[in-house]
Amino acid sequence: GEGGSDYGGLFRDSVKEVSSELQCNPSTLRLLVPCPNQRMGLGDNQDRWVPNPALRSRRHMRMFRFLGALMGSGVRTGNPMELDLASFVWKNLVGENCTLGDLEAVDEQFGQEIAMLRKATSGEQWAALGRTWRVRGVSGKRVCLRSGLDNSATPVAFAERESYIASYVAYRLGECAVPIAAIREGFNEVVPNLVLPLLTWRELEIRVCGNATIDVQALRSITEHNIPGKDKHPLAVKFWNVVTGFTNDDRAALLAFAWGRRRLPPSNRGGMHLKLELLHGRGDEALPEAHTCFFAIDIPNYSSEEVLRQKLLYAIHNCRCIDNDFVARGAALHHGEEALLEE
Repeated sequence: GEGGSDYGGLFRDSVKEVSSELQCNPSTLRLLVPCPNQRMGLGDNQDRWVPNPALRSRRHMRMFRFLGALMGSGVRTGNPMELDLASFVWKNLVGENCTLGDLEAVDEQFGQEIAMLRKATSGEQWAALGRTWRVRGVSGKRVCLRSGLDNSATPVAFAERESYIASYVAYRLGECAVPIAAIREGFNEVVPNLVLPLLTWRELEIRVCGNATIDVQALRSITEHNIPGKDKHPLAVKFWNVVTGFTNDDRAALLAFAWGRRRLPPSNRGGMHLKLELLHGRGDEALPEAHTCFFAIDIPNYSSEEVLRQKLLYAIHNCRCIDNDFVARGAALHHGEEALLEE
């Protein structure tokens, strides 16, 4: 457990940790695997993940359904999950047709491979490619396109090239259909199944995952300045100057520090407000404090903007575990007891 009282902050933090655990490599769960571009360091969208098509057991289907239920709860409550799924996953969930372009977006090598196959217009050119019925899947594993084929290493004849290419593309388009169907089933346990067809894939992604890009003005518009002078107070001015100079990753870390999530829900669904408080009696030696349950940050009245920047950056990038507060408090009590014994 974590050393805190849960008024929402611990739950949000736990969902953030679930997202991080799903999208780490190597992962013990392996429910999601890196897209080919990420795995090979090629092309765009190298941050994207796809459901693992090799996981077909009942236990894994329950896991995928639970993931879908978490995604649905994010939509219902306005608490986004930090998932970076490939576009063809979202399209499958809402019922949009996937294309070769969706596969190429996360597997540049596959697109080049198909283009090369289509350029082979003679038997000699085709034979030089040395194609067999054994092909590469999204996770990098080799599979046979023809069931019941005794030898998957059998060369593909020139006369079979069109059916081979069509089979290859069709296989890759439907490769993750089983886990995606389980995710959709879990999602519909929380959100009515009439909702998905009403959304585009991009709308669904934003509703589930929030906005990956954190706009300073959007964040400022939902901030309550609980200090004298409100946003005109020198501390508030310093704070927003510092946040404006942050990278997007820094701003995401700031949200995680204050709220337990790295993304804002679309249009601030849920009505959350960042609360900026003055930490009285502390100076340049102290760090900011956060209350994730209440989306609040207490900041000492630092002497300069540079001090605030250094202290805030240290806090948001090094104080990631809610339990640290509990450990720190316990350590402080322990040291206090030692001091009493010494006296």
